[in-house]
Amino acid sequence: KTGFLMCSYSPEGSMDEFGRPFAFDLYRLDPQGGKSMDRICGHLLVGIDMPNVDTVIDQITYNVSSNFDPTLTRDGNILYSSTQGNGTHNFSRGSTCLLVNNWTGAYPRHIYGNEVSEQPDAPKVQAKESSDGYVYYIEALDSNSGIGNLSRVSWTTPAAKTQSRLNHDGRLYRSPHPLPDGRLMISSAERGDFGIYFFCVDKGTVSELVYDDPEWNDHQPQPVYPRYRPRWINAFTAGNEFGVTTVTYQPFDQVKVEGYPHSWSTTICFDTTLTNLPYGPYAHQRAKEVGHGDIKAIRVLNAV
Repeated sequence: KTGFLMCSYSPEGSMDEFGRPFAFDLYRLDPQGGKSMDRICGHLLVGIDMPNVDTVIDQITYNVSSNFDPTLTRDGNILYSSTQGNGTHNFSRGSTCLLVNNWTGAYPRHIYGNEVSEQPDAPKVQAKESSDGYVYYIEALDSNSGIGNLSRVSWTTPAAKTQSRLNHDGRLYRSPHPLPDGRLMISSAERGDFGIYFFCVDKGTVSELVYDDPEWNDHQPQPVYPRYRPRWINAFTAGNEFGVTTVTYQPFDQVKVEGYPHSWSTTICFDTTLTNLPYGPYAHQRAKEVGHGDIKAIRVLNAV
């Protein structure tokens, strides 16, 4: 709806916290050479020019490991897999869990897979939201192959009690893709040759064969159909302990004026705390007295 493409990208020379020669993160690519961002905000924000392809790209997630497998949810969020290597979760062994963010990168939050009760030892990859209210994903056999068992968890109440493994047939699975009519298309193999099938949740195995080239492994089915138009998402949010400026962008189809980029957005400013906060070094205190208009821009990093 915003006109951007979301992709996973590892710049040349990157290295993750385990010393591997890659560190993927999510990037927002403007296929209109920066005009999409200019159309929304009136300027390019932190766009990185890529003159060789006449476009602008922004990094929207920051992880000392990797973020990958982005997909668009029906409410306009970006769902993706995230390698959480450090910390106390899963007895400090790390996990590959499911996170969600909005298109600005300003609101990352955990969905499923990083807690002890959420099968943290099984990497959760290639997730897709379905019209039945579930997120379907692959519980990978290891952190590299991307193949394993098909599972799902509730999108609205993602918890261990709403999670279930769907296949018990000994087959290998990858690349699930729910269809708008409720059916599920997936890549599967009994041994080595992957083909495209429909999956029957009631039977716990594949049903109808869609396509299988015996000379190739067939992956990543992408049915073509009209996409649901998601609602507009606020760019910034805040907790109860912080003063904040919140910006709500106005949908394109509600704006009639052409040629005035700044008229494309509505800015709503409010303070979630009292304005007589004491000065101090903590996050809920004011570092210094700030006047109206002193802060021109902010950038939020969720990992450094």
